[in-house]
Amino acid sequence: MDKAAFQNQYMQPLNAQQCAAVTADRGAVLLLAVPGSGKTTVLVTRLGYLFLCAGAAPEQTMTMTYTVSAANEMRSRFAARFGAELAARTQFRTLNGISAVILQHYSRRYRRTQPELITNEGEITQLLTALWQQVNHEYPAESSVKELRTAITYIKNMSLTDDELEELQSDIDNLPELYHRYQAALRAQHRMDYDDQMVFALQILRAAPGILADFQAQYRHFCVDEAQDTSKLQHELLHLLAGNCESLFMVGDEDQSIYGFRAAYPQALLEFDKQYPGAQVLLLEQNYRSADAILDAANHFVARSRYRRPKTIRPTRGAGAPVQIVRVSRREDQTRHLFDIAKTCRSETAVLFRNHESALPLIDLCERAGIPYCYRGGEGTFFGSKIVRDITDMITLAYDARDTEVFMRVYYKFGVPISRVQAQYACEESRRAGCTVWQALCAADGIRHRLRLQAEDIAHGLARLPRMNAGDAVRFLTEELGYRKYLEQKSMDTGKLEILAQLGENLPVPSLLPGRLQSLQMTLKQHANNGAPLILSTIHSSKGLEYDRVFLLDAIDGVLPARPEIACQTPDEIRQYEEDRRLFYVGMTRARDELTLFFCAGEGCSFVQEVIYNLPENRARREAEQQAQARAAKAAAPQTRPAVPLSDVTEPGTVVEHLVFGRGVVAAYDGKYLTLQFADGRKRKLDAALVTQKGMVRRVKS
Repeated sequence: MDKAAFQNQYMQPLNAQQCAAVTADRGAVLLLAVPGSGKTTVLVTRLGYLFLCAGAAPEQTMTMTYTVSAANEMRSRFAARFGAELAARTQFRTLNGISAVILQHYSRRYRRTQPELITNEGEITQLLTALWQQVNHEYPAESSVKELRTAITYIKNMSLTDDELEELQSDIDNLPELYHRYQAALRAQHRMDYDDQMVFALQILRAAPGILADFQAQYRHFCVDEAQDTSKLQHELLHLLAGNCESLFMVGDEDQSIYGFRAAYPQALLEFDKQYPGAQVLLLEQNYRSADAILDAANHFVARSRYRRPKTIRPTRGAGAPVQIVRVSRREDQTRHLFDIAKTCRSETAVLFRNHESALPLIDLCERAGIPYCYRGGEGTFFGSKIVRDITDMITLAYDARDTEVFMRVYYKFGVPISRVQAQYACEESRRAGCTVWQALCAADGIRHRLRLQAEDIAHGLARLPRMNAGDAVRFLTEELGYRKYLEQKSMDTGKLEILAQLGENLPVPSLLPGRLQSLQMTLKQHANNGAPLILSTIHSSKGLEYDRVFLLDAIDGVLPARPEIACQTPDEIRQYEEDRRLFYVGMTRARDELTLFFCAGEGCSFVQEVIYNLPENRARREAEQQAQARAAKAAAPQTRPAVPLSDVTEPGTVVEHLVFGRGVVAAYDGKYLTLQFADGRKRKLDAALVTQKGMVRRVKS
């Protein structure tokens, strides 16, 4: 097919930037695609252009994207547009998938038995749990194991050295030892995980030139989607594979890179033309998704990102509704506002949030009221977190002060300096005498008077707990019995405490809270999305999706962003802040018609404040104020006049008017200086040429 026929059949709906990307069929090309710009359409159409117009063989083309589902969807879209036969000859894979092919080829060629791939994540969880117990001498929370699994993925995908691993900031105790023991266990079993599969593939390509040559000969064209989500390890793998290719086409947007915890490496997009000399960097800037008002707010917000290439989202749909700001006094007021909307929700409405637990208070209310909803947040780590376990343990201890097992788990979290020896003695005495642990502790010989008083205060406080509702009990434990101070000393996130308090508001006594948490956990595990118009989703889960109406929940400092900009000191903190900014931007650009943000007066809301500052009406007000100030300054400035002939004001006795000093009489002129006698009796010697040129002195009638 000639180019003109292809353009007529397949490219008529495309804009100029899209057409330029489709026909960029040689060399290295980076296509930076803003949200809603039709990047997948461009990538699929470009594949068709390669095969039908540019002479590329489908068998020599490798198209890669981030997930298996995305690869399958792209294959389906290509088949629908260019036919199943052509699609069957083309490879659509993840980078993990191509790594598996490399390992298989290496094993066949050199007759090596490759490690067995662990496909059951439950096996890895069991292994990590056992290792945690060996190293940290405690049974880990489910959330701790998930955090460790994520950390291992990060370490491998960032290709960290042992020294870099030792310096890695982490809340996980003994992370380097856990990592090394995990790797040793896999080696001993001759097994590997999915990340190892890529690590080994990269090692093979570096160490076996023949294998690399085979793949470079096999694949002459590479297309990569969602490049902003690709890790450093994956970029290194791709760089080797594409080292001698005819075309490398990479599509992404560093402004939408939000998977740093999985080692996404957006720096590769910023350095693309350095890594591939002579590369083209093209843009897709027209947005076909969102109304102008939403894009105007998003443009101003993302422009403050530190690590980005200049580009602008260009609207195509029309003005639409202004961005709405709902001002509330407290964080929990957001939930009440959303619950009122949920009661009457008839059209597609998405509530987006950073952490899945942000939605739990709203889910709790919807479950109680029987309001249907779709949930795309996943179970997350909330219910198994240390903080939730601590609070439920403390409530249990409040009802049964003889529970020595619970006491040993929490006694040191009230801020009272009880030693482990003292705690164990108190437990033994409690079991022997049948008294409470607190009574046994306070009656112990040798206990200091101050410590006894502190322990009595904690015991009395816990005794009051059953008379409170569950929400007040959580706040009492947090603020009055020292638990917040403990968390802050450990530099732990305290955000879950507010969620627990909100969940407790509808429970008349604290003893009901653990059961309600179990019920909610089971609800989320079993929840079946039923097409309800109310959609609850993390921003991460909403990536690539769009909704008619969007509410951003919990955009408050400490949640999103996790740390306000002014508090970011280290490079890691700054990088995290920049990713948080991108996450907020991704959330904004999911909205088609309406975007609503909450501004909580009782919380810091720095991202929302930025949006408010740049709303059109506020920009217009500032511009009007600046113009008014400029007019006032101009009015207050000394006024100048047209120049006057020098001869008009040099004759002694001539009456003149000076712009500043008022009326006077020419007393003398020496050819350069003009001496004037003013009404106040003072004489002033002025530069004659200057004051006449500026019109500051002119002749008047006497």
